[in-house]
Amino acid sequence: MKIVNICLSGSYNYGWGYHDNLISKYQKKNGNEVTLITSRFVNDKNSEDYLEIDAETRFDNGVKVIRLEHGLGKKLTKLFRIYKHLYKTLENENPDFIFIHCSQFLDALMVCRYLKKHKNVACCVDNHADYTNSALTPFAKFVHKTLWKYTANKLNNYASLFYGVIPIRCDFLNDMYGIPKEKIKLLVMGADDELVEKGKHKREEVRSELGYKNNDFVIITGGKIDLHKKGILNLMKVVNSYNDAGKKHVKLLVFGSVVPELKEEFDKLIKKNNYLGWVDQENIYNYLCAADLAAFPGRHSVIWEQAVGCGLPSIFLDLPNTHHIDVNGNCLFFDNDSEDEIKNKLDRLLNDETVYMDFKNKSIEASKSFSYKELAKRSISETIASNKK
Repeated sequence: MKIVNICLSGSYNYGWGYHDNLISKYQKKNGNEVTLITSRFVNDKNSEDYLEIDAETRFDNGVKVIRLEHGLGKKLTKLFRIYKHLYKTLENENPDFIFIHCSQFLDALMVCRYLKKHKNVACCVDNHADYTNSALTPFAKFVHKTLWKYTANKLNNYASLFYGVIPIRCDFLNDMYGIPKEKIKLLVMGADDELVEKGKHKREEVRSELGYKNNDFVIITGGKIDLHKKGILNLMKVVNSYNDAGKKHVKLLVFGSVVPELKEEFDKLIKKNNYLGWVDQENIYNYLCAADLAAFPGRHSVIWEQAVGCGLPSIFLDLPNTHHIDVNGNCLFFDNDSEDEIKNKLDRLLNDETVYMDFKNKSIEASKSFSYKELAKRSISETIASNKK
């Protein structure tokens, strides 16, 4: 099958572990011919801004990646998301299946034009927007309720399914855009199967490199450490208190960039712990697999699903509509990000090995639900089945 992924609502980053990277990677590994069409934008790992690279065609994970020229110059393209030669590129690629990663781009109208002409092409759309990461201001909500509602509803005429990647993003499709509930499904973000297996094989090697002993209990946390994840500082304080109380075997491993507003306090607290800085995708999996517990007392990120996909026992901040990661009791939830709450949850696991081992066994079983190899297969089979109705 020839599959085209369209990622024109924002950026695409070579070698990252985002949904668009890994869905397309495992579409390819599952035996399909796969192309990804995207913009010239890439993320700056140290800020919220986009960087630009040249329009080009190259391969990433065996997937042909075509970057289109801006249609309106950098600022207007970033706002309206119109690009040069999208329709011609679709004609050249001649797909059997189109997977649209986010509908918030005006060139969705070009995709609709293509799908109207090629009625045999199956199509699905996923959604990563919600009220916590996109529709944050009155103006942003207005844009979603007007412009991006318009593009979503145009695509609704041709797409068989819309996927939210977490439950709140399923709700957003219906509440904000009016997509019918019967066309909306959950397609969780997951973990890169290959990197999980590599990480498991390297567990002892990585722990040794970090200076951990066999009996050390390693807690991992990280991501982009910003004002939405200040709870990580409280986690550091709790682990420091364990060490001060003589529990020297409890270790904390922290990775990710730190925003300037938190840097001074972070630097004071990290002295007793391992800090890795920014880490690439393969090493994130290596470190997750080397740990005994993940703790994320802050806003949701894709690393949550990666941790669960590694079979790693995990504790997450209890946020609305994020319990999709709880498959069978494989994770716990912090009621809040205070020191007392973090210590309470950690004590449950540190003070009773039987409780921890039961937690670990459930986590290993739950990891199967977060395999990108299976997620890539399911999204295609579900869409094609819906397309035939």
